[in-house]
Amino acid sequence: MEIKKQPMTSATHSEFTLEALRQIAPSAFTEVRGADGELTQKVDFKVLRELLGDAIADADEESFGFQWVGKQEAKRAAAEPTRQTLRSVVDDSVDWDTTENLYIEGDNLEVLKLLQRAYLGKVKMIYIDPPYNTGNDFVYEDDFAMSGEEMDEAMGNVDEEGNRLRRNLDTNPRYHSDWCSMIYSRLLVARTLLANDGVIFISIDDNEVHHLRKICDEVFGAENLVSTIHCQLSTTQGMKVKAAQMGNIVKNAEYILCYSKNGDKTIGKQLLYDLRDKYDEHYSLYLRKDGSVGQLKELYDYRFPKDCSNKRPYKLAQAYAKSEEFADIVRSHLADIVRSHLADIVRSDKVTGFNDDTIKNGFWTEVTRNDKTYLLTRDNNGKIRQLLRLSDSWGATDGFNGEQGLRKIRGDWWEGFYIDMGNVSKEGDVDFKNGKKPLRLIKQLIKFVTPYSDPDSLILDFFSGSATTAHAVMQLNAEDGGKRKYICVQLPEETPEGSEARKAGYETICEIGKERIRRAGKKIKEEAGLMGQDLDTGFRVLRTDSSNMEEVYFEPAGLEQQDLFAQVDSVKADRSELDLLFGCMVDWGVELSYPLRMEEVDGKHLHIVNEGALVACFDKEISVEAVSRIAELKPLRVIFREECFATDADKLNIYEKFKQFCGWNDEEVYKRIHVL
Repeated sequence: MEIKKQPMTSATHSEFTLEALRQIAPSAFTEVRGADGELTQKVDFKVLRELLGDAIADADEESFGFQWVGKQEAKRAAAEPTRQTLRSVVDDSVDWDTTENLYIEGDNLEVLKLLQRAYLGKVKMIYIDPPYNTGNDFVYEDDFAMSGEEMDEAMGNVDEEGNRLRRNLDTNPRYHSDWCSMIYSRLLVARTLLANDGVIFISIDDNEVHHLRKICDEVFGAENLVSTIHCQLSTTQGMKVKAAQMGNIVKNAEYILCYSKNGDKTIGKQLLYDLRDKYDEHYSLYLRKDGSVGQLKELYDYRFPKDCSNKRPYKLAQAYAKSEEFADIVRSHLADIVRSHLADIVRSDKVTGFNDDTIKNGFWTEVTRNDKTYLLTRDNNGKIRQLLRLSDSWGATDGFNGEQGLRKIRGDWWEGFYIDMGNVSKEGDVDFKNGKKPLRLIKQLIKFVTPYSDPDSLILDFFSGSATTAHAVMQLNAEDGGKRKYICVQLPEETPEGSEARKAGYETICEIGKERIRRAGKKIKEEAGLMGQDLDTGFRVLRTDSSNMEEVYFEPAGLEQQDLFAQVDSVKADRSELDLLFGCMVDWGVELSYPLRMEEVDGKHLHIVNEGALVACFDKEISVEAVSRIAELKPLRVIFREECFATDADKLNIYEKFKQFCGWNDEEVYKRIHVL
């Protein structure tokens, strides 16, 4: 029996798809012996077709679908495994050993693939703000997005390292196709990361919203659309006034598409409230202590307020807005409700299911049914009505300043975020003006779908930009005591020459994002004081790179099998032990945010992940003492370097040690011990 070698590529998209299919239709799989003589499971399409019956579309049948040039290439790009890995960047990190937050630099398509093993079905919320395809957006260097490398070189669309750096000008004949391919491949992979009850939010404007909606319908299922949120990010002022005068329809809002993984529309965990712009005139009654129902005007003649000299009678809303005295009366009664329950301002509303002769006109009765308490009365027509307390609609809002007042539940129109846009360039104390979304907007999206009490609430943003999402997670945790964590992914795109960001010393967008998290985290912790001692404001920085392993090619003649690893070190010379550790964590599906520590035993370095989820030793020699210590930890997985073993006898000794200390059999040894 040989110790298993670590793979050099990520799992393919098809592997995850097949595993999902296996859970639903295990009978559709059969064993097939491959060319190497090993048994493997493959799909028996005959059985699968029998299971699906008439639900399979024939090739010549007309069908609905959204097509564009490059779609199949994008699908193949999503399915191909990546040969990249993740390397550690400790110096850029904060609280490296203990933080559960991740900041990853690299092409997000590659990163998403690298995250699949560890985070399959674990992400509770995804928020992304991808390029809007306005003609100036950066387009990722996907091979499928162009007709060939020669075209890129001829047009000057590649840098010195061969990376594609191109603006998607609207003169490009594949203007929309390139963008669709870019977002399609990434959403295909991202969907696998969503938990079954997970939700994705995507910010977009009207350049590509119609295409994005069709793509999301295909990736997530049209039936899984929760809503299209309309977010007010500007008003008709400044240059927009001139545009409106010229006959243009001014754009004041952008869109946020929302899809759930399982089709559940009830995604909200906490209500969001906006301030009512006027008093609700239906609240015209109050509850007397003797059990009767009175008119609010009996307490104060709001029609002719004492502090106003109006000649015509006011309506309730007018009185509330213009009479401070009347507004104070309303507020004082609410205070009385809280303090002594002596009075209560109410409104009358419909109710069904009650038929109680004891309920009388002009009086209120408290009735409990199904653990809910109702205040009931009878109107002049003899119908039973419920009385709703004003206090139930009064409280803190989610507006710009968090005002207290009469509030309304927010729907799909998210108003007032234009206020935030006046200060958005300064949020996080870093200069990054273009495309920045308000902190409050992202924070409220997270608040809406993730309960603070859930320690497994993981938020993913793979178009991280200035790291607003990371800032929002930390700020919200500080406000409600939550334990949410984030993964931010950003391509290290260079900042423009002469920009304020470049002048400030930020050469890439990643540098902006990391500095924002550092500053925001420090400020949040300072403001929280003693309450913020347990706040996780750190982040672990990782960066994509080529495989840790040398790709060595030999002439077949003159080489024996046992000589293959004796002639070369299989690990690249520039890789640190932490690089190797994270490469193994990626390959083996170990969460990259687990706590890390290092022990030294007999001069050997033991890297311990989450107290035994993984233990690795990358020294070129291994001692009996070190092996014994690893076995004592009873790890789930163990990694060694090939160079640890001088002979086959050394490997057998290791087998026996782990059998002895951990109670593993031969099969478990094979599964749990890998080598580089």
